[in-house]
Amino acid sequence: MSSKIYRIGIVKYTDHASLNRIEAGIRTGLDRLAEQQNITIDYDDLVFDGQADMERMKEIGRILAGEKVDLVISIATPPTVAMKEILEAAEIPMLFRAVSDPISAKVIDSYEHPGRYITGTSDSLDGRELAGVMLKAVPEIRKAGLLYNTEEFSSKVPVQEAKEFLDEHGVEWVEATPHTEDEVPAAVMELIHKGVQAVLTPTDNTIMSAEMQISPLFTSAGIPQFTGSHAFTINGAFMGLGSYYRDSDIRTMSLVENLLIKGKNPNDMPVIRDPHTFAAINNQVCDALGFDKDLLKSRIAELGMNTMFLDSQEEFDEDSDL
Repeated sequence: MSSKIYRIGIVKYTDHASLNRIEAGIRTGLDRLAEQQNITIDYDDLVFDGQADMERMKEIGRILAGEKVDLVISIATPPTVAMKEILEAAEIPMLFRAVSDPISAKVIDSYEHPGRYITGTSDSLDGRELAGVMLKAVPEIRKAGLLYNTEEFSSKVPVQEAKEFLDEHGVEWVEATPHTEDEVPAAVMELIHKGVQAVLTPTDNTIMSAEMQISPLFTSAGIPQFTGSHAFTINGAFMGLGSYYRDSDIRTMSLVENLLIKGKNPNDMPVIRDPHTFAAINNQVCDALGFDKDLLKSRIAELGMNTMFLDSQEEFDEDSDL
């Protein structure tokens, strides 16, 4: 058996269904890769939750640099931003997952040649596409709400794209921009009181952290919430654009293999973009809001997108392909 041991740090932004599913997929993928390549990959004592605290994430970066790990996998934009310079100074490569806009976040130089010590996969969201799905599903909407955290890089571009699309289609929009999880319920009530007929939320971690608290508020008010990830859907949002986590797990492990085992330079490993391939609709919320499921499917199919109906739950099932 090979004596080669690789030590890998895993750092996620915070504790919620989407990031937890990504972490679980990384753990499983690393175990499989170790078995396939007859190597040892040690990560058990090197997994961290950033707790949505940038200073904590920087300290985690310093800890991993001091440990001289072989690789760090960051989950979401904030830990990637927080640790990038620290790990670069220590000449430790980093692979990221779920970074929606790595260019605006200034963590890569370009998608083709990301940087000497960094590459990864991006779940970039097209705000125009999300707004288009909303208007196709509920064409009578005349006033929409935008719910997001202005401090999250992942929200900035898709929100601006959504605003432009809504303006072009004569739909009035108002926004609520909480900066912490605790502020999200009040922001939701603000949108409800302003009379919005639907709400758009991008792949925003602040809102995702509070989704199980706020989804009943929207449903009780008869307001469908359209989001940038199907992780929102299982936590009670009406709809989320989906991509298969399992596919991204496989793509991430190919990057790990190329970097660690084949010795490739991250700068020669283009960032992989995860496509959104389906619209995920929450079964219970769909019924509560009185939507015709067959009509929804046919309308969304006109956009060339499949539809999937999911049940509410706190976390993804361990054996799920989603």
